[in-house]
Amino acid sequence: MRLRSSRGVRKRYVEEPIDDDADDDEPIVVPEDQSKDDEDFRAQSEAPHGKDEEDDDGAMEDRGESSSEEGPAADNQGHREPDEDPSQLRKQRNSGAGMIQSRKGLHDIPVYPLESRIVTRVYAGPLRRYARYSALRDAMYGPEYERIKVIWDLEIRWSDFPVLPPRWPPEHRQGVLPSPWLPRGFERAQQRQAVLWYDRCQLKAPQIQQSRVLPPEEGQRIIPQAGGDIATLIGPWDRQKEFRLSQGDSLSLSSSGLPIEDPDATDKTSSGWMLDVGGIPLAVAWAPLSRLDIQVLAVASIPFSDQAVTGLGRPATDASEKSAGCIQLWEFVPVTRAGQLASPSTQPPRLLGAKCFDWGRPKRLEFCPVPLDSAGLYGMMATLCSDGRVRVIDAKTVNDADVPAYEWIKTPTVTLGLTEDYNVNVTCLTWVNVNRIALGHSDGSITLWSIYPRQLLQRIGAHTTYVIDICSGYPSNPHLVASVPVGGCATLTDLSQPSSELTYFPVPAISFQPNLLCWSEPMQGFMALYPSSTPSTTIAFLHHRYFCQARSITTGPNTLMCVSAGATHPFVLVGCADGSVFSCNGLQKLFKQKGELLHKLRVFEHEYKPADPEAQTRRRDGSSTTPLRGTARVLQGFLPEDNDDPRTEKRKEMDRKRRAALKKKAASKKKGGSRSKTAAAEAEAEDREAELAERLASRVVIHEPLTRVTAIKWNPNVQFSCWAACAMASGLIKVMDLGVD
Repeated sequence: MRLRSSRGVRKRYVEEPIDDDADDDEPIVVPEDQSKDDEDFRAQSEAPHGKDEEDDDGAMEDRGESSSEEGPAADNQGHREPDEDPSQLRKQRNSGAGMIQSRKGLHDIPVYPLESRIVTRVYAGPLRRYARYSALRDAMYGPEYERIKVIWDLEIRWSDFPVLPPRWPPEHRQGVLPSPWLPRGFERAQQRQAVLWYDRCQLKAPQIQQSRVLPPEEGQRIIPQAGGDIATLIGPWDRQKEFRLSQGDSLSLSSSGLPIEDPDATDKTSSGWMLDVGGIPLAVAWAPLSRLDIQVLAVASIPFSDQAVTGLGRPATDASEKSAGCIQLWEFVPVTRAGQLASPSTQPPRLLGAKCFDWGRPKRLEFCPVPLDSAGLYGMMATLCSDGRVRVIDAKTVNDADVPAYEWIKTPTVTLGLTEDYNVNVTCLTWVNVNRIALGHSDGSITLWSIYPRQLLQRIGAHTTYVIDICSGYPSNPHLVASVPVGGCATLTDLSQPSSELTYFPVPAISFQPNLLCWSEPMQGFMALYPSSTPSTTIAFLHHRYFCQARSITTGPNTLMCVSAGATHPFVLVGCADGSVFSCNGLQKLFKQKGELLHKLRVFEHEYKPADPEAQTRRRDGSSTTPLRGTARVLQGFLPEDNDDPRTEKRKEMDRKRRAALKKKAASKKKGGSRSKTAAAEAEAEDREAELAERLASRVVIHEPLTRVTAIKWNPNVQFSCWAACAMASGLIKVMDLGVD
């Protein structure tokens, strides 16, 4: 059998034009002498490698040159003269899994790697794994100079802030910045279109959402009840104080962590609040508002009994009792200062009201990303309930500032879900724009819906298992939707061309934790749990153009629970199961130089301990007493840490220890060596190794379930970009202003 050879033939990826003048009856000439084919193949495979391997035949083919014209001594059959030096011949190189052949232009299709052991699940694109800084920047954000300049300016803009965002407005040269990837006037155009769309819906269907006002007594019974106060230990680590919080109470905190009213608080400027919602907050969402006088936070909470387990291992609450649910709305009043972003005020937050319903417990919650406050709304909320359906409801502005408004929703604006398919429930949701929502389902499919008129637009079979997280690239790339299944590969789908435009991270993983996928607008990519076949505590960045190659951003000390990326800055907040919250500059980490030391900051650490039911501490409140449900301790004031994986640090420490041993061996041969310095270096190395071993061991430590951080969210509004809401399973929510000068 004749072996086919492509050497010397220029590859064509476009069909050749048909020549009508060609003679169809022209016979095909078949060479009779084929005895030299095997010798030619054997000569190519057995020839030694030269030093000029990088100028391979693929590059010559791109230049239109034939490999058979390598020298005057080469004949037409590829043979060489006996007196020719074999090292001067250019041989064909096996490019392997990680090597990509060069391309002349951006749109040229690269030659597939020749290594036969490569499986299809391998990244073979133009971006190298080892690419750093300028090469990484040009590949991800280029090749247009304008786009490269944008990301270059952003990296320089926040280079002086390694862990926390700046407190300065967009006018400042280092302040927060609205998305530079959008055309001028995009946000205002979106607001106008959203208001016109909402008015059109109200005119055509004025009773599209039906509700009634509940009496305060009835509304308070639907809100999850705490069953007791919580004792909080707050303040500086060496002189903390105990404060009691009942359900609905709050504290205005100073920068030291103590309440402003406390006499030991040296700084009387408010840095945030801490409040008790009386249940487990599963999701929080900031209302996108254009007004500057208030900020509104929506909280989806469930009773503690829903996740409590009896001694027999059964849940304390029956499934039939979980039919009622509610979403609380909290209002926060800011203080404006000249030349700075808005800061928290000393006025405590208040409960605006609650949206109550009988669709089951709320599990996910997201506001429409376009402000609708000019239409008399805080926004439009999409909530996923335990019955497996998504409801979109209006959150109208509350005018009465004294009494919370409790509203019972009879029928929502729209109900979304695949009701025709048996036992297919909605598992996650994300807003694509003001009238589009993308949903993930239990059968692995992704659907795109129109809210009004209600219509299923697309259904894509992206996965084969339960979709646990989904996120769109709104506002700059709303058509790109990333999804993570319980078992499988994280996938990026282009909704404009879902049948052809789809990519995935090539490592199958198992994920059980939601709230670990979000979009970073300044970095133009997704923050997600690092897709790995082994348990991971690392947050990775997946650029929307190179989704199949992840870059490490930060590593937590314990199981990761939630992540949030800023809308106007590249800073990332990560919540863990041990109650710790970390912050770092994701853009600085992405463009890290080799050997450059970067840091992350433990913003605070939360720890919860339930009260003993047999000996509960009671507080005297007039003539009544209130039981104590537990104690929470919040620590802050930590020093920055190295933003690196402990496994990488351990490997570096082992290399450092090996080098120290070699130096010790060399010094022992010389006379007059200092033994005291050698012993001190050995002791220091042992301390560092023990510290790294302890950090690695902390990844598998099990903590109290109510200690974990359940949800975390940066404020998307520009003037409040440094505000972050962190919800703990103990029922506490801490709203912080993390901006620094």
